[in-house]
Amino acid sequence: MDSKRLAPIIVSTDLNESEELISAIRGIGFAVRPTVASSDEALREQLQSIQADLILFDADKAGFGQEELHTLINDAGKRLPVIVLVHKPVTDPMQYLSAGADDVVVASNHEHVQHVVKRTAEAQFNWRSLKHSQGQVREAEKRCQLLLESSKDAIGYVHEGMHIHANRSYLDLFGLGDMDEIEGMPLMDLVTSSERSNVKEFLRQYSRSNDPEQTLSTQLLSVSGDEFEAELTFSPASIDGEDCTQILIQRHDGNTKELEKQIHFLSQRDLMTGLYNRQYFMDQLKEKVADATRGLGNRAVILLALDRFDSLKETFGISGSDIILVDFGKLLEKEIHDDDIACRFDSSRFIVLTSTWQAEALQAYMERLAGSITNHICELDGRSIASPASLGASIIDENAPDANETLARAERAFKQAVASGGGQGYIYRPREGEMSQKQLDELWGKRLREAIKENRMRLLFQPIVSLNGQPEEHYNVFMRMLDETGKPIAALEFMPSAERTGVAKMLDRWVLHHALKQLAARLRDNRRTILFVKLTAGSLQDPEMLPWLSEQLKENRISGDLLVFEIKTGVAVNYLRQAREFQKGLRQLHCHLTLDDFGSGANPFQLLKQVPADYLKFDATFMDDLPNSPENQETLKLLTSQAHAENRMVIAQRVEDPQVLPTLWGLGINYIQGNFLQVPSERMDYDFTALG
Repeated sequence: MDSKRLAPIIVSTDLNESEELISAIRGIGFAVRPTVASSDEALREQLQSIQADLILFDADKAGFGQEELHTLINDAGKRLPVIVLVHKPVTDPMQYLSAGADDVVVASNHEHVQHVVKRTAEAQFNWRSLKHSQGQVREAEKRCQLLLESSKDAIGYVHEGMHIHANRSYLDLFGLGDMDEIEGMPLMDLVTSSERSNVKEFLRQYSRSNDPEQTLSTQLLSVSGDEFEAELTFSPASIDGEDCTQILIQRHDGNTKELEKQIHFLSQRDLMTGLYNRQYFMDQLKEKVADATRGLGNRAVILLALDRFDSLKETFGISGSDIILVDFGKLLEKEIHDDDIACRFDSSRFIVLTSTWQAEALQAYMERLAGSITNHICELDGRSIASPASLGASIIDENAPDANETLARAERAFKQAVASGGGQGYIYRPREGEMSQKQLDELWGKRLREAIKENRMRLLFQPIVSLNGQPEEHYNVFMRMLDETGKPIAALEFMPSAERTGVAKMLDRWVLHHALKQLAARLRDNRRTILFVKLTAGSLQDPEMLPWLSEQLKENRISGDLLVFEIKTGVAVNYLRQAREFQKGLRQLHCHLTLDDFGSGANPFQLLKQVPADYLKFDATFMDDLPNSPENQETLKLLTSQAHAENRMVIAQRVEDPQVLPTLWGLGINYIQGNFLQVPSERMDYDFTALG
C-alpha cells in the first residue's frame, strides 16, 4: 500500500471547514482522496462503497452522535480509526475516547490536526500491513502443509525407527485411517517378515553413512496383509524441531492410482455424515478470516445443535443417535446455500461457514434453518422423531479476531440461544467492556496466581473403592479455587484458560506439592494411602517435571508406588512421544499411570502399545443409564476383558447410583469412583470397609 495516499471521510455539514481540513492534510504530503458525509445515510452509503482509511468526525456539525457513528462502522464490517473534531478545547477528552474515538482535536488547530492525522494514518497502514503479512504467513504455512498432504507420493517421517508423521498418501498406501493409527508405530511393522533383516541392516548402514539421501527396494505390508514391492528413498528432515528421517515410498505396481482417488475425499470429509470434517473447516475458516481482515469479503459462522439430542441418545442409544446425526447432516446440507460449507464440528454439533453476514439477512437465514429443522421428521425404529435446534452466529468482517476467537463468539451466541429455550438463533454482539478469549485467559492466569499467593486454592479428595473387597485406601485428587469472597470455583471453569496460557503446569506442581505433604502426614500416622493425581499436557512437555517430582518424593520420604498419575487419553494421543517418555520416567520412580476417559475410538488398546498404563479409567459416558443399556454393558465387558488379559486394572467413574453396582461387579470392574461413594471433600475420611 502507498503510504502517501490517504482516503479520509469527513463527517460534517460545514463544507468550508471540510475543504480547509483537506487542504491541511495535503500540506503534510498525502495524496488525499477525500469524501464528505453530511448525514448518517450518506455515511452509510460511503462505508459500503469505498475503502476509507480514517474518519474525521465533527462532534458539533455531524448531525448525529458518536455512538451512532460507531454503530454505522460496525454494521459495515469496517475497522476505521475515528478522530473527533471539536471547536473549543476540552478539559477532559475521555467522554470521546471512552466512546471509541482514537483522538480529539480542535478543528481550527490545523497543525495539531496534521500531526494526529499523520500518526493515525500510519497506525492504520501498519495495521493493514500486519494483517496482510499475517495472511501471507498463514498462506505460506498452508501451502507447505498442502504440498505435503496433496502430494501423490507417500511421505512419512520416522525417529529412532518409530513413525512421528505421515501424509494422507502414506496412510492410504498402508490402509491406515488417520495419524492416530501410525504415530508411534515401528517402521518394521510395515515391512514383510522376510525383508526385515535386510531393512534393519540398511538402516544401520544409512545411520553411519555420510550420504544424506539413499534408496532401498523392498517388500512392504499393508494393515490388511497385502504385500507389495516398493522403493524407499531416505533423507534427513526435521519435524517440530526434532531431527528425523523422511521416507518417500513409490510402489512398483499400479494399485496406487485407485488409492489416490480416495485421498481428496478422506482428507476433507467426516466419514459418518459425509459433511466436511473439522480440520478442513478450520483451514477454510482461517482463510476467510484472513480475507475479511484484508477487506476481501465478509462471512459468518453458525454453530448449531439439536436441542433434544441428549434425551434422544438416552432413548435410542449410541447407534440410534448416530443415525439421527446422519439424518440431521443430510438436512443441513440440503438447506444451506450452495456456496456455504457445512461441517460436523464435534460429536453432536455442526457448523456452517456462510457468505450471508449482514445482521438482518443472517438472522433471517438462521430462522429459516431453525424452522426447517423443527419441521423435519426422522424415522427411527418405527417412531417419528423431531427436535428443534439452537443456533449461534458470529460475523467475520474487518474487525474479526482470529479463527479461535471467532468460534468462541459463535459458541457464546449458541449458549445464549440454548438458555433462551432453544429453537432459535442468536448473533453474537459484543457487549461494552466484553473481553476476548485471549483477554479472559490472561485474566484467569492473573487470578490463579493471586489465589495461590493468597492461599485460596484447595485440594479435594474423592475415594476410589475396590469392588473386590481390597481395603487399600485410594483417593483421586482434585482442586478448586476460592474467589475473593470465599466462594468456590470449580477447576472446570479455569482449567481451559490455564492450559491455553501455560498456567496449568504451575497448578500441576502446586497440587503435587500439597498432596505429597498430606500424604507424608498420613504415612506418619501409619495410614498408607495411594493418590491418583491428574496431569495436563503442559507437564508432559516439561523436561523439568520428572526431576522436580523425584526431589519432591525424596524431600517428603515417599515411595513412588503411592502415586498414580492420570493423563487423559486425548492428551496422550496428541502428545504421544512426550507421554511415552514420561511413562518411562515414572517407571524409574516406581510411580504408576492411568489413562483417563479410556474406551472411545475404534481401537483404544493400540495406544497402550506406546503408553502402557497400569490403570484404565473408562469414559464417564459409558455410565449413562448403564443398567438399561445393553450396548454400553457389552462395550464395557469387552474392554474390561481385554484390559485384564493385558494385566491392567479398570476403573468406572461417575458412579452416582447404588443400583449400578451389581452390573459393574458382573462386568469385572476393579474399582469405582463417584458421588454415590462420597462427593469430593477436603478431608480423606472415607470408610473403605463400607462395601466389604
